[in-house]
Amino acid sequence: MTDLNTLSKAELNALLAAPLTASQLKKTSKADLVAMFDAMPATDALDADIADARNDDPEPPTADNLTDLEKRVLVAHLDAGIDCNGAETLADMLVDNMTWSDVKETSQRTGLTKKQVSGVIASLSTKGLLDADCEKPNGATGVDQVLTDKGVRIAFDLLGDGVVANPGPAKKLPGDATPKQVKSVKVPAPEKKARVLEDRVLVAPATDLKLVRPVGEGSKRHLLAQALLIGATVEKLQEVTGWNKATAQSALRWDIPQMGLGVRREGEKYFLILPEGVKAIPVKAKDQTRADALVAACR
Repeated sequence: MTDLNTLSKAELNALLAAPLTASQLKKTSKADLVAMFDAMPATDALDADIADARNDDPEPPTADNLTDLEKRVLVAHLDAGIDCNGAETLADMLVDNMTWSDVKETSQRTGLTKKQVSGVIASLSTKGLLDADCEKPNGATGVDQVLTDKGVRIAFDLLGDGVVANPGPAKKLPGDATPKQVKSVKVPAPEKKARVLEDRVLVAPATDLKLVRPVGEGSKRHLLAQALLIGATVEKLQEVTGWNKATAQSALRWDIPQMGLGVRREGEKYFLILPEGVKAIPVKAKDQTRADALVAACR
């Protein structure tokens, strides 16, 4: 965790279980804020510690925090891979990642200009979803782009959500409407298709018990794991943790793996997968060591 004394007053206030109002914060010194943090109950301090760690290690990108153009380019690369090797499942594509595509092909698949594609590729590269400096396969000259494993996973999520590389041109308005008439013409919204998600394992549990990390009793991660143990929708995870939708979704691929546990999706619900040999959620009480908590979870 970051040294509290290096944080600003606003950052310290954000870690408190009951943050101060703007006027209260103005009257409170940094030393008093540090003392208030130190006086917090253990479970609240643990949650604040996790929040602080997330500030130090930026939250990994998810499908929800990508732009529309980034989503289209990711799907275009995945489409190129499926066309190339026929790997239509996540597991198959990860085994044989053939999501190669150059700027010209991506432009054709998305309908975007080459300049737009180049800008999106640069953005996806900084997010670790695309490797933009790969030699062409089979000895061909030049440089291609290929999805990283993280990019492949998110691209399959987007594909399951109905995202397409090229949605086509906007529908024309009926008649010979002039720009002044356009304001009064109502175009019916397209009918939403039922969202069908593939049942699959999103995150595999750790195979080495040394990688299983017990969570603090009563912490947000504990509440998250408890909800997943019996099956929960993203909305239910929001309810039990108090997180927003993007944070709850990213926790499935970020917090759960950090605990050494796994997640599978069945329809709209997500379920916890315990590692082999672990019979319960590893939870550390105040008077326990992590080792003792792990032993208790294996009994």
